[in-house]
Amino acid sequence: MNFKIATRIFCVTILLLSVYTAINLNSAKAQVDNWKKYSDPAQKFNFLYPYNWAIKITHDNITGTTEVILKNPNSTRAQVSILYNPNEPTLSSKTGKPVVPSRALTNLENEISVDYVFFNSTGKFPHKYSISNQQSASDVVDYEKSKGKPGKMLIVFAKINDKDSLILTYSDSKRQFYKNLSNVSQIIKSISILE
Repeated sequence: MNFKIATRIFCVTILLLSVYTAINLNSAKAQVDNWKKYSDPAQKFNFLYPYNWAIKITHDNITGTTEVILKNPNSTRAQVSILYNPNEPTLSSKTGKPVVPSRALTNLENEISVDYVFFNSTGKFPHKYSISNQQSASDVVDYEKSKGKPGKMLIVFAKINDKDSLILTYSDSKRQFYKNLSNVSQIIKSISILE
């Protein structure tokens, strides 16, 4: 193949990729423009979520934790939980040194794994997801809550400061997990820490 043809193919490929990226970005922005906004009453965080998803909010006045649970109406198992914890136990250090998010995430996974029949960290996406430019760590877990109901879970742990954390978990059936992941990724991108 001569140089001119190779250059033309390269230029056309770059042009097509640019158009494809622009269309997808505009589509994602249009999608998010129609979403609702949740603002934490304690003004710790806010985020956007799909307008047709159900939302349930619980706040514990004693501990100061706020949990927001989002459910996709088109799925029986898809659920997103966003937990703001002002006194995150996995951030306590016996050595006095600050705990890094990846260590806190591992500790958290060890704590919650006892509630599952099967719970296996896949190690996928360790640094892919970040919440509001905070120190973050993420992981995908294969799990089985009860016999015959395997699923996947994305856990994103963000260290807000030496005591506070924001933890996002998204769980769904193995078959539907990646189908709904684009919405969850948009939710993650929209989270703002207000401190």
